Amino acid sequence: MVAVERVSLARAFGKVAVDLADLNFGSAIKGVIDATGAFKADPKTPPTAEEGAKLLLQRAAYAAAIRIIQAEARSAPVMAAEADPQEIEAAILGATAETSFELTEIAFTDPERWPGLAALLTLFDWFMRVCAVPDDKRLPIRRAFADALPLALAGEWRNAEREKDYQALRAALEPTPFDPAAQRSLQWNAYRDRQVKAMDAPLRALSPEKIRCSLNDLYVPLRAAVGDPEAPEWTGGERRKRPLVWLDDTLYDWATRMDHAPSERIRVLSGEPGAGKSSACMKLAARLAADKRRVLLVPLTRLNIARGALEELARYLASDLGHDPFTPLSAGEPLLLILDGLDELAKSGQGATVLLSGFITDLGQRLSEWNREGTRVLLLLAGRPGAAGAAVATGAIGRGEEARLHVLRYRIAKYDRHGYEPQELADLDQRSDWWYCFDPVGGMPESLTRHDPHIESLTEQPLLNWLLAQILTEEGPERAATISGVHDLYTRLFDHVLDRIHRRSEGDGSTEAIDPIRDRLEQMLEEVAVAAWHAGTDRAVPLSAVEKRLDDNRLAGELRHLSENTDAALTTLLDSFFCRAHQGVEHRLVEFTHKSFGQFLTARRLVRLLPEMPNTQEVRRNRTDAALKDWLELCGPAVMDWATYSFLSAQVAAEESRHPLEVARWRDALSSLLVECLETGMPLPDSAMRSRASERLVRNAEIAMLCAVAAMFSVSAEKPVPIRIDSAILAATLHRLIGPMIEWSAARDTIHIFDLTGAVLMDADLSGANLTGANLTGANLTGAILMDTNLLDAILTGANLSRAHLTGADLTGVDLTGADLTGADLTGADLTGANLTGADLTGANLTEANLTEANLTGAVLNGAILTDANLKPGQLDPNQLAACYRPQKIETGDETNP
Repeated sequence: MVAVERVSLARAFGKVAVDLADLNFGSAIKGVIDATGAFKADPKTPPTAEEGAKLLLQRAAYAAAIRIIQAEARSAPVMAAEADPQEIEAAILGATAETSFELTEIAFTDPERWPGLAALLTLFDWFMRVCAVPDDKRLPIRRAFADALPLALAGEWRNAEREKDYQALRAALEPTPFDPAAQRSLQWNAYRDRQVKAMDAPLRALSPEKIRCSLNDLYVPLRAAVGDPEAPEWTGGERRKRPLVWLDDTLYDWATRMDHAPSERIRVLSGEPGAGKSSACMKLAARLAADKRRVLLVPLTRLNIARGALEELARYLASDLGHDPFTPLSAGEPLLLILDGLDELAKSGQGATVLLSGFITDLGQRLSEWNREGTRVLLLLAGRPGAAGAAVATGAIGRGEEARLHVLRYRIAKYDRHGYEPQELADLDQRSDWWYCFDPVGGMPESLTRHDPHIESLTEQPLLNWLLAQILTEEGPERAATISGVHDLYTRLFDHVLDRIHRRSEGDGSTEAIDPIRDRLEQMLEEVAVAAWHAGTDRAVPLSAVEKRLDDNRLAGELRHLSENTDAALTTLLDSFFCRAHQGVEHRLVEFTHKSFGQFLTARRLVRLLPEMPNTQEVRRNRTDAALKDWLELCGPAVMDWATYSFLSAQVAAEESRHPLEVARWRDALSSLLVECLETGMPLPDSAMRSRASERLVRNAEIAMLCAVAAMFSVSAEKPVPIRIDSAILAATLHRLIGPMIEWSAARDTIHIFDLTGAVLMDADLSGANLTGANLTGANLTGAILMDTNLLDAILTGANLSRAHLTGADLTGVDLTGADLTGADLTGADLTGANLTGADLTGANLTEANLTEANLTGAVLNGAILTDANLKPGQLDPNQLAACYRPQKIETGDETNP
């Protein structure tokens, strides 16, 4: 038994209090020795190893506490003056009474993992709060206590006067051959416990006092489609039905099997942003951990893969788990390694394609080594569809049909359901399931059940449901039902965030609470997002980079409005909008809970810069360098991706609805600036940067400017005048900006803003490009690749499209009068209402093309293939019909007509 000698304890603390009151710090050291003598072992029975461990921890805690009270007397005098020995005695006894110790030598070598440390730190936090220690002093004092505890333990362990109290403990700690294995078991148990508890941790909320839910509370089982989501929908002339499965059970069954063939050791999970990929990974990890299986969940945002993929992975696991889980690998149940966040590696530009390929290739080779003697390790990769597809394509892993799983929304669009089987699973609408988890009594509010396409799309994904639930709580169901889309949802959330940070303290009307200028608060959060964007992730960034970004933009001083302590100020700022700081492998990281929050804020920051751009007159007078340098600094370090571009377009649309004339002025000014940049170039970066890095910086900035102009074109009430650049550089400029198809640059959505009259674009790869309404009169597109290109309402009068690849292209309403389409591939193209008067379609392939209401007057169709094309009676004259090759589905009204 352990007893407390109150006289000794009271004497020790009384002495320290007097000495500190007199500021006589040297004589207080004797009090430390007195205090550690307050805990006595039962003289009748020698302490067991467990009791000895408790004595050691209790005495060391007293010693550490007194040392810190002594050292911090000047910064926390009330704590020194009002230390109550009986309260501290009771608290430490309570904190350690239920603490169990796994008595191995290694268990004491890592103080941060001691079971009693968290309880003692919580106790010390309480002690400082009771003693009115100032907020900005508590964190440093807490750290000092944590540092002092190991020193006190070491001193107490060497105390010769109490050696007998620790004899049983010393014997228990003698090294044995089983200690390393025991330590690994302890670390696995602790890791599993964290995985299980993570599902019950509260989700980030605007008003945690109003909403408190965990992932376990809200998790709805997900459906997934088996196979490559980007594979062709049609095979052999028939629509290909994709199998549907329950994702959670499918992954669990796969992970718990014992008979994996080499091709079955990998699964690749994809899904839209917010579809629930990460939640499904957490759910699987928690379920397996609860079964006491070995499962590792690694968020790739926290790894610097560029420094060496496998080395970074090993460092992260050594920190998170405590040892290398792959050495040794035992037979029996395989270990599951979950890598979540592939899209962080697959961002276009910045060598990401090479980076992803190298990472996946190295991982595949290591997986083969681990599984040389049978299945020892299973691998689950998770990311957005493009990243998952790139991983499969570049790494030659997970290529089997069963290896790909694509997470689906809670409701599949009606026109898509017939593409899945079984039908009953495809027809399932799970939206109400989520809302009954959130509100078991009321379920989905009536205001959200109306047939509004915007609201219906928001309730189809877990993340957006959670955000919508918060808006419902803040604004009420009727106003929440007016949300027009994801951008509007995020904007409302952001406004509530700013209101909460900016609000005045209630009661006395004072402004001593957080009350900086609202606009500066917006800027600070936007700069956090830009720092993450520049880091290449949109989601996670070292805290040091955030601090530098704020300092460079003269915002560091604004943090003092939040708190005099910089760390506390940043924590307050980051916690406000679904962002948090945590300890990474090598440094503290700032991480948005979902990357789309960072993309939303980055788009806002880009729009903030638009009013500062020089107007058309200033561009003509060459007064542009300063503005261009600002644009290069903001947009050069990172490439504009599709998601950020989407938020940028929505933000511009929101601005246009409020200030249409102002947005029109921005458009004209930025259009003039874009022409100057493309024709004469941007100012070079002020650094010793290598030429290739400079080229990448400039290209990124140009693409961002192109996207901004395109966003403003799209919201103009009247069609703006297309931008014309020197025809001599047009083709090369477009080729440089849109890049190769594998990159899938957002610049492909912006080409329609250019005047392409007479453009020479022979053999250009414009696949998937947006050429809606573009003027391509007389353009030379010989051999151009225009597959899946949007040419809606484009003008192609007299254009040369011979041998052009137009498979699946949208040519609805296009003017192709007199166009040369000889040998063009128009398989599956939509030519509804197109004007093909006098067009030359000699040898063109129009298989399965939609020619409904197309005007084919005078069109030359010699040798054209019209197999299964959609034509109505009278669209072709007899000569055209005779010239066609196998026009099998042309309706002529005459069954004898071939």
